[in-house]
Amino acid sequence: MKTRSYLTAIILIVLLPLLALSAWGLSLLLQDEKEARLQAVAEKANSVALSIDKEFAKAEGALRVIAQTDAMASEDYASLHALMRKTITSENSWGVLFDDAGRMLLHTHLSYGKPIDQGPNPWVLEAIARGEPSVSNLRPGRAGKSKVVSVQLPVKTPSGRTYLLAYTFNNTHITALLRHKDLPDTWVIGVFGADGISIARNVREHQFVGTPVRPELFQAAQRQFSGRIINRTRDGFMAYNSFTHTSRAAWTVAIAAPRDEINSPARNATWFAAVVLLIALGCAGAGIVVFARRITGSYQLTLAAAKTLEVGGIPAPVRSGVLEADLLQTALHDAGVKLARENEARQALERERETLLVSERDARREAENQNHAKDEFLAMLAHELRNPLAPISAAAQTLGLQINNERAVRRAGDVIVRQVDHLKSLINDLLDVSRVTRGLVSIEQDEVEIGAIAGSAVEQAQPLIQARGHRLEVQVRCPQARVRGDRVRLIQVLSNLLNNAAKYTPSGGAITLTVDTLGSEAVIEVADNGMGIDAELLPHVFDLFRQASRSSERSQGGLGLGLALVRSIMALHGGRVEAHSEGLGQGARFTLFLPLLAQGPGQAGNAAVAATAPPAPVRLMIVDDNLDAARALANLLEAKGHSVAIAGDAQAALGHGGAEAFAVYILDIGLPGMDGYELARRLRSAAGGRVVLVALTGYGQAQDIHKAYAAGFDHHFVKPIDIEALDRILAAAAVGSRLDSAVQP
Repeated sequence: MKTRSYLTAIILIVLLPLLALSAWGLSLLLQDEKEARLQAVAEKANSVALSIDKEFAKAEGALRVIAQTDAMASEDYASLHALMRKTITSENSWGVLFDDAGRMLLHTHLSYGKPIDQGPNPWVLEAIARGEPSVSNLRPGRAGKSKVVSVQLPVKTPSGRTYLLAYTFNNTHITALLRHKDLPDTWVIGVFGADGISIARNVREHQFVGTPVRPELFQAAQRQFSGRIINRTRDGFMAYNSFTHTSRAAWTVAIAAPRDEINSPARNATWFAAVVLLIALGCAGAGIVVFARRITGSYQLTLAAAKTLEVGGIPAPVRSGVLEADLLQTALHDAGVKLARENEARQALERERETLLVSERDARREAENQNHAKDEFLAMLAHELRNPLAPISAAAQTLGLQINNERAVRRAGDVIVRQVDHLKSLINDLLDVSRVTRGLVSIEQDEVEIGAIAGSAVEQAQPLIQARGHRLEVQVRCPQARVRGDRVRLIQVLSNLLNNAAKYTPSGGAITLTVDTLGSEAVIEVADNGMGIDAELLPHVFDLFRQASRSSERSQGGLGLGLALVRSIMALHGGRVEAHSEGLGQGARFTLFLPLLAQGPGQAGNAAVAATAPPAPVRLMIVDDNLDAARALANLLEAKGHSVAIAGDAQAALGHGGAEAFAVYILDIGLPGMDGYELARRLRSAAGGRVVLVALTGYGQAQDIHKAYAAGFDHHFVKPIDIEALDRILAAAAVGSRLDSAVQP
């Protein structure tokens, strides 16, 4: 037989069984694909059920925390209302307290003390009778204004009374959870309760929420925990309906995927397989013709090469497309190619080695530069921290001489206050840089006017600018343009740039602040005609541990962390900062870019200015095991006219508190024996709402602040205390004390 016949036989022997097996395998694959799609629907239903269970777990956890508070134990409705309003109240959720007769006592969407016109609720008695946390079905909200569900926790107080704490959600809250799931637009996801009433839906919720689901779906959900049925949905299409139950409530989550959408891949794949089969058969026939010609030609080329070798010639390699024939012709040619490739590979290795050496040298140089910058920063930090100690020590010794010169005493006190403020500023800068660079700072997302930001920043930087005799020009061309961000942090950024301009510009210089918009961005520019920035430093001006060279007297002061903070805070706001300078002595220009918000009408407002008055005297107690620190703070407050008692531990504080009344307690947290949290609870329990509790501690993390408020503290300060803020608290406490005295018989 000819080569063409052999090729035909080989292809048919291989192709026909392969096609049969492919058809069988395709059938199995399509079935598996269909099951995989249906399993994906079931997994989505499980995911939604887990999300709902997670939401209920969070709600139950919040209720358990509230149930264990002193306010709940003492049945202090006012404190309980404030706590619930602070912790579990939002636009779509609120807290409610019911008594054992089913009457509503508190509602955090209503002001405390406002009459509640709702009568007894029978479902409250059922929830209390269960004696454990539970989740309700869909029910009408207060006065029938909305549809709600709630997580309920029965609570029994030490007095023997039973209450029901309810964390109530608008059903739109559950609808929002459903819409957050990544589902095809054609799928319908719904949740219904043990009564078969629809609670939430991702589509047409206004039409179907509050109405019964399909009977066949409800009956299937009653028979088994999870499963799948085929039925016609209320939306009018046939669907595979996968359902499952939530574990924390007798709710069912169901997802309806259109049947045609699930089955269509199988039909499409069948047509595709038929087309592929026809193409394969056609390709096989064409291949037989092409390959037979190719093989016959390679035989002829090989025969010609053999005849050339027979007469002593060297055959020139001619590609035939058949490997074996080509190998006979190109053996010597391949050897030369192999040698050339080896030489090229060796050269490539040499180039790679050289590149690695250059990268290693660059990395080592960069590491050395960073290490040198770090050493310079540490030396500067040591210098800056020592500087305030000398005047503080001298002023303290002056006060220790007990001289009768009131002016000298006042001057010494002013020196200590200024230098302590300076130390506190240095430490706050270090902590800010650490928190921001490690991603531990979260910013507020408020709508703020950039004109107001500029005004506040200028107000903060004005003393330094005036002290150095600079001329400040402010051009606010869009005072009501708004951005989204943290007002305090943005003021910090801009005042930092203004202070830098004042410090690095010789006395009598010019500083310009320009506020404008460019496209969709707010642009804030601070320019000066000061010492400028060296071209070598300019690319690194926002890096940590990088500063321009300074003279030995260090007239500018500071740690040089401000620009690193500026860049990090701008990044947190989705903005950026750029630095420009023509060189040393040519001044510098820093430009901030922030995304603009759409300007709405009537957004501008007027700030109210409150007049300050001399603080009225307050009777207060300081509790701190560091008696020197307590005595120093007491001396300051007594000089302001207040009456101060000191206690070194919790037991002494409780003894004093039982003997006489104090309007304010300033408590350290790390006390020996009983800590400040427990002491605050006892003082709050004994005095109720008539006392102000202030935490003064070295612990300033977010969880420490939350823990302090949960223990009953009204205010939280990190040492050293902010005296101006404390003065405002004492003034408010003095007003409260006068009001209490006025209402007593």
